[in-house]
Amino acid sequence: MKSSKSIVKGFGFLALSSILLTACPGNDTDKDPEIEIEDTTKTSSEGKVNPLNVVPVGGAMFSVPSPIQLGQIIQKSGAPYNADILNNPKAYESYVDLVSQSLNLGVYGADLGYCALYDKQQESIGYIRSAQKLSDILGISDAFDVETIQSVERNLDNKDSLLYIISNSYRKADDYLQTSDLKHIGALIIVGGWIESVHFAGILGRENKSDEVVEMIGMQKHTINTMLDKMLEQYFNEPGVEEVYNDLDDIRTSFNKVNIKYEYVAPETDKDKKVTTLKSKAIVEMSDEVFIEIIEKINAIRTKITAS
Repeated sequence: MKSSKSIVKGFGFLALSSILLTACPGNDTDKDPEIEIEDTTKTSSEGKVNPLNVVPVGGAMFSVPSPIQLGQIIQKSGAPYNADILNNPKAYESYVDLVSQSLNLGVYGADLGYCALYDKQQESIGYIRSAQKLSDILGISDAFDVETIQSVERNLDNKDSLLYIISNSYRKADDYLQTSDLKHIGALIIVGGWIESVHFAGILGRENKSDEVVEMIGMQKHTINTMLDKMLEQYFNEPGVEEVYNDLDDIRTSFNKVNIKYEYVAPETDKDKKVTTLKSKAIVEMSDEVFIEIIEKINAIRTKITAS
């Protein structure tokens, strides 16, 4: 990792960069096209997994580290599979309250993605069954029903299909929760998955000192602000949510020491397709000390969650 005075540089996409401005069809191709916003982050019908993992919350769109993003970082770092960084798939039996059950359903989702990326077939089955048990308890069993389990078992040797099934299952759970009175469960699942993903990235960053990992963690400054201010804050009336908020708020104090600067990058326009892609260059400034501070706080809350 670079010294405390160094700057971790890289290209980071803003929320705008996950949106394409697409021209409305018209007869005169020489005129400047009218544009409409098209969200390109949804899972396609062809079974591709959304790499940005964009989540709609309270009218805002934000992204959390997804198995695809994590996988790219793991592959570049050359880090071997490490079962010790995962939660115990049998630990679900000890989660007796709604908050710990919801958080750990998110944790198991990240663990499941990790196993799938390393082609750990039996481990993947263990985590999908644990997710099924917790989803049954939480009343969202349709997301991890028998058909889903069978699909996982049939696609254990197909990493892309397996990741799609995992992603789709959590999307189904979120769709249900967004239309019910249980939105706070969905919020906690997102938080649990985010904590586990940053936990993975932190271990990679400490062991391999990857600038890409450091940059990814630094960019989570925006994510944690949205999770706290746009998501968890509105569910303080639900038991246990305020405690989770306070734990994350403590982590936010460390993220506030991260400086993120944005530089203008000219949009890319395809005149034939009438598509303009908006981009922005992000520069993350974070000292070694702040990186370690964030990771230690993430690990502390992760231990608290998984040991419940």
